[in-house]
Amino acid sequence: MTGSLSTGSLSTAALPPGLFWDADRGRLKVRDPRLAEIALRDPHIITGVDHGKSAGAGTPPPLGQAPTITEFFELWYTVGPRYQQFNTELRKVFTVRAVAPFEPAMRAQATRAAAALPPAGDLARDYLSPYLMHSTFLLLGVPEPEWPRLTKVARLVIHLFKQQLLGVTGHGPREAAAFATAMHYLEQLTGRLLTGPGEEPFLLAARRLAGLDPGPWPIAALIGQLLMAGIEPMIVGSSIACRDIWSTPRLRTALLTGTVAAADLAEEVLRQHPPFGNIFRFVVQPCTCLGVPLPAGTIVAIDVAAVNLHTTPAADPAHGCPVRTGEVLTFGKGTHYCLGSHSARLQVATGLDRLVHEQPGLRIDGEGTRIDTHNNLKEVRAVPYRIGPGA
Repeated sequence: MTGSLSTGSLSTAALPPGLFWDADRGRLKVRDPRLAEIALRDPHIITGVDHGKSAGAGTPPPLGQAPTITEFFELWYTVGPRYQQFNTELRKVFTVRAVAPFEPAMRAQATRAAAALPPAGDLARDYLSPYLMHSTFLLLGVPEPEWPRLTKVARLVIHLFKQQLLGVTGHGPREAAAFATAMHYLEQLTGRLLTGPGEEPFLLAARRLAGLDPGPWPIAALIGQLLMAGIEPMIVGSSIACRDIWSTPRLRTALLTGTVAAADLAEEVLRQHPPFGNIFRFVVQPCTCLGVPLPAGTIVAIDVAAVNLHTTPAADPAHGCPVRTGEVLTFGKGTHYCLGSHSARLQVATGLDRLVHEQPGLRIDGEGTRIDTHNNLKEVRAVPYRIGPGA
């Protein structure tokens, strides 16, 4: 391997089965589970930017000073010397055992949100978004009086992150001012959570982690990341599941009669139609781990749906998912392991189950449903519904 290699050489290379060079986007596509596992674990291929070896990138701002939009997102991608400690602590927060006690509260939130649905509207806006926001706030230990303001922060962060995915990094003065206001609130909220009486697993871990870095910004950035990385994909995934359930009567019947669990049905729907199109990695050191010389700078895109369906074709969701949970890439595996995978599965399943049972007269307009697949994270444009005899 020499420094003269460039990504252009991949367009003419004889690639092993399971690899495809996407010349239009300048990236190497991975469609084989074995190669995906290698790409997710090989130390030469990383996620984000290794700021731990650079001069100050990803450094939190001083107390009382809000980060810029760019600085805030840099905090997300920092792979510094304490990354492993953060990751170890957070894994404890989202284990099956740690998440299970929240199920009754999630169920109550979903029941309340379903009962509050107007006779017609947009399901993503009127049900999925408030339910998934509030159930996530419960997991994080945020007191209910703070939910309306934190909802606004979450929506702003989600909007800006989507722009980041599209390559938009320039923002006008109004957007920058709104972001600064949101960040000052998030800083104050984080301070109250760290010194408050809450004993939720996330808060206990956050207090331990706060001792590693001075100031509230690492934890504030962590909360922002959990809001984006958790809530928006759950809204997208739940919308996809609702579209399929209400457009296929046997799926809804299977849920109503209990012949299939909501979690198993949702797992199969999202195995076939994952919210994220690709998991991206970046080659930082030349390697041949995928069976072909990879120059530094190569973008590696792991095709989630292709990997999910490579060895086991799509099945009828009414029979559940035929693949073990640990083999499905939808919620992450390897170094892409999704910290909130167990809570996300529980939240999505509980939301679907309550909606089916609490609103038997609900109907979704399948033809009017719009889920945009152009971006890597699919976007829900509209999930129109009606309730009642005229539906």
